[in-house]
Amino acid sequence: MTNQVVRVALCGTGRIGTVHYNNIAGNPRVEVVAVIDVAQSAAQDYADRAGAKAYTSLLDAINDTSNPFDGVLVCTPTPTHIEVVRTSLEHGYNTFCEKPISLNIEESDEMYELAKKKGVHLLCAFQRRYDPSFMKLHKMVQDGAIGQLQKVRTISRDNPVPSIPYLSTSGGIFHDCASHDIDLLRWIIGEEPIEVYCYGTNFIPAIADIDDVDNVECMLLWENGIIGSIDISRKAVYGYDQRITCLGDAGMVTANNKKDTTVELATESGFQEDPNCYSFPTRYPVAYDDEISHFVDLLSGVTDTPVIKYLDVHNNATIADALEHSCRTGSPVTLSKDSNGFLYTFKSKF
Repeated sequence: MTNQVVRVALCGTGRIGTVHYNNIAGNPRVEVVAVIDVAQSAAQDYADRAGAKAYTSLLDAINDTSNPFDGVLVCTPTPTHIEVVRTSLEHGYNTFCEKPISLNIEESDEMYELAKKKGVHLLCAFQRRYDPSFMKLHKMVQDGAIGQLQKVRTISRDNPVPSIPYLSTSGGIFHDCASHDIDLLRWIIGEEPIEVYCYGTNFIPAIADIDDVDNVECMLLWENGIIGSIDISRKAVYGYDQRITCLGDAGMVTANNKKDTTVELATESGFQEDPNCYSFPTRYPVAYDDEISHFVDLLSGVTDTPVIKYLDVHNNATIADALEHSCRTGSPVTLSKDSNGFLYTFKSKF
């Protein structure tokens, strides 16, 4: 651990930008010195609270030599990620980006090549790997606590239903939601799947109108016989639902939903307990905080190894594309990998 204070530029003050802003405010190792948002008033509001400078573009912040910074956090709307990341990397900044870097895998690959050329880090945000419960589950599986792993099932059900303006630019349910579960399955199992299949349906007309689905069931097969499944819904009225279950030949391990307290009341009416966390900011506060701390570690030289690597980002996106293709065509998709472990499949979009 180092006492060096890292200076960062925060791009985007929307819902995830706000989450990261609040975490940075409570982290003595990092300081927001520049806030960038196309809405000048939003940038100024957050900058005033942080004692930072406000800008309407990252390039404006970079060109202000009186206000240097060490790294850039990209929390802008999904379609803008690629250009903001490109600008940051081209100017030699260590860069943290909310997933996806791009909805085009080739563009994401180009950004990692650019980061390598510039000698800087590019860290893509898959925060669930930092969650304490999921980390413990992962370690137990890797340590053989349940014997030979046979099945892994993740459940991710949204609350509240995201707005249509957000969903229309999010990249769709596979890149916006399923990519997190794909990452968890790959991480827990430690290998890449060889085939995927997916069903998707609609119960929310407004989501169907933007050519997306709101419920999906994904099946993934590994060469060693392990089966993975992903259950996703855009609407869970009982609260944000995030669970993992792993079955082995010697037992089972489950990470259940987080609640505000563990208190349970039993009366003649039955059992009552706190509801699930309302949504992602309250479900993953530790994960988001530790994710930022990891980025600071990379910038400070505490570590040189990102938790989420280029291979992870490429393969998560490839599998997400394959699942969407399966959902739209009704056919399974076979995955192959090259000598470096990078997955590939079809090249054409549907």
